[in-house]
Amino acid sequence: MFNSSINVYKTEWLDLVFANRNKNYGAYDLRSKSSKIMTKALFVSGSLFVLACFSPLIYAKLSPKDIVVETPAVEVKLDNVIHQMKQDLPKPEEKPEPKKADPVKVKTIALPSQVVVVNKTELPPPPTMDDIKLAVISTKTQEGIVAPSAVVTDNKGNGDGTGTAKEGEGKGEDTNIYINGGVDEYPEFTGGAKAWSKYMERNLRYPSRAQEEGAVGKVFVSFVVEKDGSITDVSVIKGIGFGCDEEAMKVIKKSPLWKPGKNKGTPVRVRYNMAINFQISN
Repeated sequence: MFNSSINVYKTEWLDLVFANRNKNYGAYDLRSKSSKIMTKALFVSGSLFVLACFSPLIYAKLSPKDIVVETPAVEVKLDNVIHQMKQDLPKPEEKPEPKKADPVKVKTIALPSQVVVVNKTELPPPPTMDDIKLAVISTKTQEGIVAPSAVVTDNKGNGDGTGTAKEGEGKGEDTNIYINGGVDEYPEFTGGAKAWSKYMERNLRYPSRAQEEGAVGKVFVSFVVEKDGSITDVSVIKGIGFGCDEEAMKVIKKSPLWKPGKNKGTPVRVRYNMAINFQISN
């Protein structure tokens, strides 16, 4: 039986337990030194715990502090500096404003009825209606006998302009070209002079080359109003060049149908002469 007076917390009970046994066995050695091992373990673990808690404070005290160098503030007066900068700045160059180009406006005129024959640099005054009735259209003006008739034939034709027909079959077709005064009703643009002016304003263009060269003046155009009101045989009697002549002919050629001239109620071919004015307005 075990002695009840033995203290189990001391090594005496180990002697009793390991009596008559091999005490060199590891179990006896561990049990005999258990108190010392527990004390060391408790001390080491406590030390590590305390070190872990206070390590930030220790690191903060042991780490080197940043050296702060205080620079004394220097007061700088900018009055003199700003004044010097103003003296060094060059004055901006004043560039003249470009002149605005004057707007170009195309001017057209109403339908003229005078026949104009130009063969000189300076344009002579157009002939009157009475002169036209007594003369034949030509490329030059000359003295001569009064024309017996105001009817002229096409230069390309070979006949005398009179129709041929057998008795009882009526008169032949009238292919003559009449000039001013040789017809009862003169051809007219559909809608009258105002409609013609609107047509010219919408379609006539001032050539850019003529504007650059400052070419101004009148382009005299001659054309034939056919029996159906169409326009044929367009030509320039007197021009100013720089594309104005071609522009005038182009606008005349694409003109809508006119009201044809009539002689005794029958449509006839009539030669028409017109002056188109190219003018740059200031």
